[in-house]
Amino acid sequence: MKSKIIEIEEALRLDNCIFIDVRSPGEYNDNRIMNARNLPLLDDEERKIVGTLYKNAGKENAVEMGLELVSPKLSEYYKQFADIANEYDNVVVYCSRGGMRSKSVVELMNSTGMSVMQLKGGYKSYRNYVIEYLSSAAQRNKFIVLHGLTGVGKTELLKLLQEEGLCVLDLEELAKNCGSVFGHICYLEDPPSQKLFETAIFDVIYNSSDKYIFTESESKRVGSVMLPNEIYEMIVSHESLHILLEASPADRTKRLVDQYVRLSLKDDDKLMESIGYLRKRMGNEKVDFLLECIEAKDYSSAVEKLIEEYYDPMYNYSIDKYKYDAFINTDDIDSALRSLRDFRASLSNS
Repeated sequence: MKSKIIEIEEALRLDNCIFIDVRSPGEYNDNRIMNARNLPLLDDEERKIVGTLYKNAGKENAVEMGLELVSPKLSEYYKQFADIANEYDNVVVYCSRGGMRSKSVVELMNSTGMSVMQLKGGYKSYRNYVIEYLSSAAQRNKFIVLHGLTGVGKTELLKLLQEEGLCVLDLEELAKNCGSVFGHICYLEDPPSQKLFETAIFDVIYNSSDKYIFTESESKRVGSVMLPNEIYEMIVSHESLHILLEASPADRTKRLVDQYVRLSLKDDDKLMESIGYLRKRMGNEKVDFLLECIEAKDYSSAVEKLIEEYYDPMYNYSIDKYKYDAFINTDDIDSALRSLRDFRASLSNS
């Protein structure tokens, strides 16, 4: 039976579809089709063995070794594959470039009566599609960019907008980094690879049901990853819609204390370690004051000092660069949310 081969663009449009990634766990963890399941034929060490053999002894010997490694696993592999496939109407299998790994799995599963498709070009075709799609995102979508000093509630509002069904690109969530000096300790998960970060951005934009997407003003770097050039240019573009969020110093302080200390960190040692990195920028005297505040559990005084001496001087300049389409006060977060909803409702989809 000849296996059905499907192009990535068609595969992404399939209803109730699951992508099964038969590459090694290392390849899968670096980047993958979003929401794909990993059922590796070879683990990382086995893949290394076969790859070395291919390089030194040729394809035939490598194939023979691959078969030797895979054969004892086939019964259990089939059961795992069938358990997943039975939950979906469409099953698409891929490997690195649409070669022997995915082809052999597709042929095996189809021979048992399943209906399984092979992705033409494998992961590589998907990666190319992601790059091309992001490069032309500005032709299809428009950003509503939230600006504001640290603590005005940009991230909180993005999450509330998302809960209400509006389209949101939460870059800090995708990068697993909440920005600022504490960015690297707000998430338990490891940050994604650069490629996986780009894939996550693509997935949000590709599946957006709205032309307009809310996002937050960001620098080119978000934690350990970089925004794709095209997405960064969309964020800073005057073609996007820009909203400045404003809040009282007291409200900003309270929000930051809640977000970074009570809700996220709960670990004064990590908090103090992060503050220690600011000595070069703020000086020893100011940093020592901050550390004393943390030791005394006086988080509000520490945050007030950080706002005054670190955050605002660093970010004020970027706020002045834009002409804003709206100004919204966030002291009452529910009122701010309504204002953002109304702003979106006022826009034409044309």
